[in-house]
Amino acid sequence: MRNDGEGLYLKRKEGRDMGVKWTLHSLVPALLIVLITALLVFAFVFISSMTTAIDRMIVMLGSGNIVLYDDYDISEWEKAEKYHVTTSSGVVFSDNGKSLVNIKGIEEGYFNGERGETLKLRKIESAARNPIIVSKTLSDRMKLDFGDTMTLMVYEEEKNRARPVLVTVTGIFDSGYAQLDRYLCYVDYSLLGGEGEWEVVLRDNNETDKRAQELWEKGIWSETYRDKYSSLYLNVQQSVTILYVILASVALLAAFFSTDIVHVYLSRDYRDIAALSILGMDKKRIRRIYLILSLRAVMVASLLGTLIGLILGSLSPLLIKAVAISNPGLVEYYISSFSVKVPWSAIILMILAMALLSLITLYVSIRKEKELFKVSYEA
Repeated sequence: MRNDGEGLYLKRKEGRDMGVKWTLHSLVPALLIVLITALLVFAFVFISSMTTAIDRMIVMLGSGNIVLYDDYDISEWEKAEKYHVTTSSGVVFSDNGKSLVNIKGIEEGYFNGERGETLKLRKIESAARNPIIVSKTLSDRMKLDFGDTMTLMVYEEEKNRARPVLVTVTGIFDSGYAQLDRYLCYVDYSLLGGEGEWEVVLRDNNETDKRAQELWEKGIWSETYRDKYSSLYLNVQQSVTILYVILASVALLAAFFSTDIVHVYLSRDYRDIAALSILGMDKKRIRRIYLILSLRAVMVASLLGTLIGLILGSLSPLLIKAVAISNPGLVEYYISSFSVKVPWSAIILMILAMALLSLITLYVSIRKEKELFKVSYEA
């Protein structure tokens, strides 16, 4: 009798008794777990990719990783670039209208390397005296093209007046991030003049705090991009936090649906449970059988959902581009072109957390099914 009980235990554990009835009854909760897991993984991939892209784009469009208000030699910093810039505000007038602009005066070579590639800068050779580079967002809004001339009214703070300058469009960049580039344009440093400041671009945003600390210890007046654009950066972080809270709430649903799988198993096998008890198998062992079977079904569904979520996540740039074409307003605060970044540690942690949560809910659910564990021949 003991051996018969052991044999049935192994049979259940290996899942050899999963018939059509079990498959049909478990299909809905299993699919819901797959759907929820796929949604969570997709969200993790999208959020990680988008926040990383926005973080780097703030550096490229804004003021580098660090703004130096005092000049400082960074030659010992590995793969760091420093550019002298100056900023102002103004208004541009063209045949197609006018627009407020944020003007940045730059040195030669400012768009070399990563910045030019990231911003997808296109330029033409021109002998224009006062070349200007504008964002695609601005050029689309004002219907500008290469070679077009405009009047740029540059505000001179020292003299408290606006100075008109005739400029020619020689470059258009497409950052894909309208939130920051809609009013941005670049001119030669000499056009604006002034003392200016120095932008430092590091090879990795994670080095920012280390270098900022070094400058602070040496008494160099500086500011990180997170401080300079604190309101924008805070909005991004708050949005991410809200999304994660929503995702955590959604994850709880997976644990809820896992209890349905337990119920399917126990409801189907109530006769066998009674038989196992008669054969001498104790209740703890019977519960463990169905705990293992249910947990395995949940994990299979979760892993399948993870695979689907990773596939969908890899397609997220295409999704954003499609939305940007059909309805640009919906993705105004997102970057329309970005690289996929898979947060493996977060996904693995999520799967482990879901497994633990499912284990707890499954155990509690099985413990509540007391009537099914009573030895009875009435069935």
